[in-house]
Amino acid sequence: VPCRPGLGGAIVPRSCDNIPQPGEEPCPIDPWMVVPDRSQYVDQQTLKLQENPEDVPTGELPRNMLLSVDRHLVQTIVPGTRLTVMGIYSIFQASSSSNSHKGAVAIRQPYIRVVGLEDTNEASSLGPANFTPDEEEEFKKFADSQDVYSNICTKIAPSIFGHEDVKRAVACLLFGGSRKSLPDGVKL
Repeated sequence: VPCRPGLGGAIVPRSCDNIPQPGEEPCPIDPWMVVPDRSQYVDQQTLKLQENPEDVPTGELPRNMLLSVDRHLVQTIVPGTRLTVMGIYSIFQASSSSNSHKGAVAIRQPYIRVVGLEDTNEASSLGPANFTPDEEEEFKKFADSQDVYSNICTKIAPSIFGHEDVKRAVACLLFGGSRKSLPDGVKL
């Protein structure tokens, strides 16, 4: 029995194709049985793709879409990764056991059968960092000035009076951090 790709799954036939001979009993309904040892398996994973938080209108929840990933694409990304997905827009019959759709007969749910994944790293997702020569000159002049540290500290939360130590700590966190890439692919 061929198994459809994506979330469709295998459809086990309800009846047997055997034509009964005279005197032979016909096959009963649902004669088929899955034999796990003689079946072939494929790695499969269901993911949920969510729109970027910066693209969500104010006060709304981010929309999401189901993705079906199989074979070599399984376990290649971690939650929180920004990606570009190429795939086939498909629909599958949602199970009728869910409480929200009691009594509904044909609820279909869309999903994307993924053919390719491309990891868009943070640098390219924020857009190209092209600065004009005037802006670069202004950055260099600011960096060469004597009171850069105190200047940055005064620009952090200027509407809040006092808390100089907290403002210095925030400035150090903003400008003194280092990027860490963990073995499982998570970036801090």
